[in-house]
Amino acid sequence: MCDSLGYPPRVLLGVLLYGYSQGLRASRQIDAACRFDARFRFLAHGLRPDFRTLCRFRREQAERLTLLFRQTVELCQEMGLVFLRQVATDGSKVRANRSRRALAEAERAFAVALEEAEAADTEIPADPPAAAAGPSSGEEECALMKVAGEGVKPAYNAQVAVDAAHQVIVAQAVITAPHDQGQLASLLAQVEANCGAAPEAVLADGGYLNQDDLETVEQQGTTPYLPVPEQGVARMEWVEEQQAFRCPQGHGLRPYRRRKGRQIYRTTHCQGCPEAAACGVTGGAKEVHVLAGSGALRRLATRMANGGKAIYRDRSKIVEPIFAHFKHNRGFRRFLLRGRRGAGAEWSLLCIAHNLGKWAAAGAGRVAPTAAPAAILPVDRRPGASCLSRFFANLLSYLTFASGFRRAAALAGC
Repeated sequence: MCDSLGYPPRVLLGVLLYGYSQGLRASRQIDAACRFDARFRFLAHGLRPDFRTLCRFRREQAERLTLLFRQTVELCQEMGLVFLRQVATDGSKVRANRSRRALAEAERAFAVALEEAEAADTEIPADPPAAAAGPSSGEEECALMKVAGEGVKPAYNAQVAVDAAHQVIVAQAVITAPHDQGQLASLLAQVEANCGAAPEAVLADGGYLNQDDLETVEQQGTTPYLPVPEQGVARMEWVEEQQAFRCPQGHGLRPYRRRKGRQIYRTTHCQGCPEAAACGVTGGAKEVHVLAGSGALRRLATRMANGGKAIYRDRSKIVEPIFAHFKHNRGFRRFLLRGRRGAGAEWSLLCIAHNLGKWAAAGAGRVAPTAAPAAILPVDRRPGASCLSRFFANLLSYLTFASGFRRAAALAGC
């Protein structure tokens, strides 16, 4: 049996990417396709990598796939598909390759081992024995999460940041936290690393709301738009110099007191005010309740109350179709590889295939399927073109030829 090192990496990567773009993710399915599907046979140059080789290659190259994803973002930038005016983020729960019962047993075993270790800490021997391998060998890195339509299952939280211009994925990650809070700053840091600049605005749902993240995002020069459950902020303007809100009539709402972690700002100049009804005032005073301790939160609340909601409405149109395409069209509802490393490799492959599809739709590497073989398989020899750029250009040419060959074979009755 051939080892993964016995096959050219571009062959293994090519069939894996094409498989993921067609909804074929299982290594046995791709193995069979390399034997019986003309498109995969063409991409594999007649080679037949078995399913063990494909699975091992996919897992061993997890870190390099992350770097490869960054290269696809750069290629999309070169094609003018990434503007960084608006970036939308979202996360979705994807089931892990782990049963709930096995995960619960592993967690109980780990808890028992932890208690025994804590009890033994008081009497450490002079030459302690080597610690036995615990249950957390990578397979137990998933967590119990509520998966839509399936209940509470072992799952991972798959994250993406999508550029609004052409829905190119500019950042991606797989985390084990069941919530999105605290992930906004790290996703935008990855966007800046991949694209060389921070986006002008970021649109995220309320699950990402975090005071520290908001401060970090604003320091990077990005304007955040998130729904903030604040009371009475509508039509109020935050004045940074005075550290107070200002109503439409110019009266200041000064700090009044704190209650349940919220700072209350209050003014008593509402009696007889013509704007009282529009501001929601029923008595002689107006109060604004905001989370205490963060100027970024106050600025966000003011921004959302003064036109920010109209901008935020675009979030669902930008990022949610990505998950709909992955889960519905490509059938990606469960990771096949175990452990966070394996899940990250699969998610990287899926995002790479998505970006390459955007790149191909923009016209990169496209040729007529009826052209001569020499024209079907061009080699990019332009000065300054990177090896990876040439590989992607040639790969898209292969995919175009393979697709055209399949259609021609169907028309011929083959």
